[in-house]
Amino acid sequence: MNNLPYIDILILAMIAVFIINRLKNVLGKKTGNESDIVEKFTQKKSAFKESEPDSISNTTTFDNKNMHKNKNVNSSLNEILKIDSSFDTSEFISGAKKAFEFILSQYSQNNLKSLENLLSKNMLDVFQTQIKLREKKGESLEITVISVKNPEIVNAKIEKKSNALITLLFDSEQIQITKDKHGNVTDGDSNQILSIKENWSFSKNLKTKDPNWTLEKIEESN
Repeated sequence: MNNLPYIDILILAMIAVFIINRLKNVLGKKTGNESDIVEKFTQKKSAFKESEPDSISNTTTFDNKNMHKNKNVNSSLNEILKIDSSFDTSEFISGAKKAFEFILSQYSQNNLKSLENLLSKNMLDVFQTQIKLREKKGESLEITVISVKNPEIVNAKIEKKSNALITLLFDSEQIQITKDKHGNVTDGDSNQILSIKENWSFSKNLKTKDPNWTLEKIEESN
């Protein structure tokens, strides 16, 4: 009976150790939200990443799952795969869809710093010009993406032997409104959903260590 207090102390000590270990496990875990979306593009095993030449043989061609219905596009995608054996159409499309929403969000918030790795110099200049124009007028832009259909590759080509250019059709529903410095809506309607179809072209030098695909141009789709 005299040993019971010592047993109680031992049990309490074991419980304390267990709780501390659990806290360490929880606090030490990364939730996946620590890095921004740009880092996910460049570090995640996807089309938006540095090549891993050993992962797939350079002679690999698309199987039926990845085959594009357009022969010319498919031929160009095969050429891309020969140069960058880690390229995968499904992962590229998934990454491009995330980039689409992220770019629109950051552009509307005038946050160009977070887009430097995702925009070509020309596109960065275009965005910067539009943002400065809004700021000069004291206006703000709000873009809410309601939905985005799965993007479709509509064109692909290789330029200068190693520069890949892939164009995707984005069919989305958005609400876009412009407000003045007093918060009054000067353009658009918060109750109006716009159906927007655009072609976004992304490029990448397949022979460099730069993991980023960058947005080269945006055009209205017919």
